[in-house]
Formats: sequence, C-alpha cells, structure tokens
Amino acid sequence: MEECVALIMAELQRRGRANEHTLAYQSRVGPVEWLQPYTDDSIRALGQRGVHSMLAVPISFVSEHIETLEEIDMEYRELALESGVQRWGRVPALNTNARFIEDLADAVVEALPYVGVIAGA
Repeated sequence: MEECVALIMAELQRRGRANEHTLAYQSRVGPVEWLQPYTDDSIRALGQRGVHSMLAVPISFVSEHIETLEEIDMEYRELALESGVQRWGRVPALNTNARFIEDLADAVVEALPYVGVIAGA
C-alpha cells in the first residue's frame, strides 16, 4: 500500500498538485486486529486538526461495491461532516474504464504462461 500511495503522490506532485495525505485502513470486521490507522479514527483526527476538505482514494478497490457506495460514500462522509470536515469526496473506482480493462486483460495474458493450464479450458 505504501508504495502505491508514494506513486500516486509523486504523480500528483509531478502535475503540480502537491497535497497532504493520510494512509488509513478501512475494514475491521470480526475479532482479529486489522491494519492501522483505522479510517474512522483518521477522519476524526483530521477533523480535529482543522482539515476542511477530504478526498477518499480507495486504492484497493477496482469496482464500486458495498464498501465504496455505503461505507465510504455514506458512513465516512457523515463521520467527516460530524468531525468538522466541510467537503467530502471519493475518487471513483475504475469499474469498466476501457484503459483499465485493457491493462487488466494484458496482465492476464502475460500471466498465462506461468499458471499452466486453466481449469475448464
């Protein structure tokens, strides 16, 4: 994750968009300790620090689903507003973006020689 964030931030800086960022981890369901810092804790802390605008960048998700549509868009937005954040947004997932699908297909084709025969083929 850290490497992905570093690449994103380097590209933003290259484009003249230097920006603070916080890496936080969203899911923590069940009895097992999850990666930290937790997103909800980070949102509260940033709100207390006086941050007024936040943009969630769900780098682990390539499609819209319950965690992006419900948890990030609704629950975290509500938490952010309660914490003093005035503007909340989320970068959309790649979904069926043609460039993403082409890159994904290329990755599959490149991986095929390493996995041998595909089940059902």
